[in-house]
Amino acid sequence: MDLKETMKMVPRPMKLWLGAITKGYNFKHFDADPNWKKTIGSILTVKVDLNDVDEMSKRLGIDKKTVSSHKVVDVDLASLIGGDTKVKGKVWKVRFRETGKKTGSKAPDAKTTFKQEATSAAIFELALERKSPWPNESKFSADKDVEKTIRKNYPEAYDDPGNDWIPVFYKQHKVILNEFSKSNITKFDHEGGFMEYIKDIIKPLGVSKKDNWNPADIWGVRGSSTLVIAKIKKSMEGVDKGTQTIQQLNALLRGMYKSKEVVGISLKKTSAKEAKWEQYNIDALTLKEVNDYRYNQIDIIYNLKTTDYTQSLDSAIQLRQSGGGSEYNFQITSNDTSKESQNLKFESKPIGAAKARGGKAEVKQVEKLIKDVGGGVFKNKHQDYPKNLDEFANKNIDGRDIKTYKSMFTSIKNKVTTDCKDAAEFVEVLTLIYSGDKPWVAQSKLMQLNFIYHALKITPKAKYAEFWTDMLFLSIKRGDRFGPFGKLY
Repeated sequence: MDLKETMKMVPRPMKLWLGAITKGYNFKHFDADPNWKKTIGSILTVKVDLNDVDEMSKRLGIDKKTVSSHKVVDVDLASLIGGDTKVKGKVWKVRFRETGKKTGSKAPDAKTTFKQEATSAAIFELALERKSPWPNESKFSADKDVEKTIRKNYPEAYDDPGNDWIPVFYKQHKVILNEFSKSNITKFDHEGGFMEYIKDIIKPLGVSKKDNWNPADIWGVRGSSTLVIAKIKKSMEGVDKGTQTIQQLNALLRGMYKSKEVVGISLKKTSAKEAKWEQYNIDALTLKEVNDYRYNQIDIIYNLKTTDYTQSLDSAIQLRQSGGGSEYNFQITSNDTSKESQNLKFESKPIGAAKARGGKAEVKQVEKLIKDVGGGVFKNKHQDYPKNLDEFANKNIDGRDIKTYKSMFTSIKNKVTTDCKDAAEFVEVLTLIYSGDKPWVAQSKLMQLNFIYHALKITPKAKYAEFWTDMLFLSIKRGDRFGPFGKLY
């Protein structure tokens, strides 16, 4: 997690002092452990650049030390106030740990991701051929067949000292053996074969983009792809004539998943100690399962003012059942908050013991859903919103002007948490943002306001709650309209 995500996740007392020690410093690299338990006395490990370790050591006056060949700075409240024994062992702690990643390294591009997925598929085939797991990571990385397989697909894993994917492949293969060693799956299609076929067959069924229906990156196949494809073709005769539906294909694939004939697998980089496995849409949802995702408390946070701890670039929708903390947070923000001319993304993130990992909802489905349930027409199109102060103050774009936005804010104000007391202050804050160096943030906030306004028009209350259940299903790819798959992460 980056610093912004971390500040949202940590307990409030910790938020204050973590914000204080990081205030005004731009980390070269910041990646906090998303699986931290949040228990008092536990250590939140944050992977940072070595320069960041040096800076934290300097500004806090805490000596660096070496742990498992990495330079670290351990920070807790006791050290910050001079080592008062009364608080030792009763506070949250942070370890700034030197990462092996290169300074300024970028997120993987599509070409690199492709290599990583292809390598996972090849390692899985090798592991299933061997039938038994490598006993530890050292033996795995030193195995000549493993090295040959990885170098063929992703040589950077060995050649780049900052690359940390060999441990990922090692952790992944253990899960694959556990799930498929007793099956007859022997090959995994990453391109061509079943992957190419499934992309083609879903188009006449109304699915324009495969990942919006099934996010599988590779497909485990029993026997040969040709035989599996032939079976589906026979069952789906008439697909080009419109006599078949995506639900029928999903039902067929669920049966084939259970019999281990073809299994889609969504791959995510493993950051925890062990890789995890979750299955989605293997059975049609029962009423009880749907009820597990119904939320009777829906809190919307629409803030516009920046603080030391947040830039207020997003809006948050917190979903919770009776009592306790939220189970999912929906983040609504720009696709890229650092650039202009961006549309919104709708992404759910699980909190605590949430039932499934989050994800992004397909925008077209979001627009359709909100209209179908009575919220009216919402368009996720940045061109329909003012991009600068002049347009905000003086123009009517897509039927909306400054009076419209003031009316929208007044309409939602008492239904959401916001840091503007009235429409006048709302306009004042938006004017300041438009006048700054990132006017597109104001544009995004108006897009978020419009979405929230339309969502809150949905009545009655039960229908409104159902809307957010459907939004969650769109993001986590659950329900009869989505294909079956396993997620390895």
